[in-house]
Amino acid sequence: MGTVKNVLNIGLLTVLTLAAALSTACLTVSEAGVPDIEQRATALNKSIMCPVCPGESIDQSQNSLSIQMRSIVRDKLGEGWTDRQIKDFLVERYGPSVLMEPPTSGFNLAAWVVPPVAFALAIAALLLTLKWMRMSAEAERQAEEDNARDRGDYVSRIEDALNSGDSSEATSERRADGLPGRNSQQ
Repeated sequence: MGTVKNVLNIGLLTVLTLAAALSTACLTVSEAGVPDIEQRATALNKSIMCPVCPGESIDQSQNSLSIQMRSIVRDKLGEGWTDRQIKDFLVERYGPSVLMEPPTSGFNLAAWVVPPVAFALAIAALLLTLKWMRMSAEAERQAEEDNARDRGDYVSRIEDALNSGDSSEATSERRADGLPGRNSQQ
């Protein structure tokens, strides 16, 4: 019984290994069979925005303008244009917003710099706020401890004065700080 189970396990492992190898081979052949111009066209189409479809590349959009732009990209690649030349051509016609990634120079550099700087400032503000809140809580706790200690000292002084046997008249003429009251003679 044990040998039959082992044979089945080995057979299953062999079938899974062959399936993985065949799927890898199919993927490799499918990429190798695509012409270089077609791969470049697909990459360019994914990096160019559709001017009329918000948030879609010309590769995703089914708008007639996107279809025309994909055709222009293929034609220009067939004529031997570089990717940069094609992007520059489309930017001339439709403006810099046609690029999925804004240029990293001039005013557009702000689109690359501002978000990380704003994120870092937000984190710093959060950390400072948390530190301030912790310090406020500590100061409040310390003030409560000081008040309790002062109150305890005051209560013990009153109890000492009451227990010392002084007359009520003499006690009333003394203030809490030990100085004579207003009824005492100076």
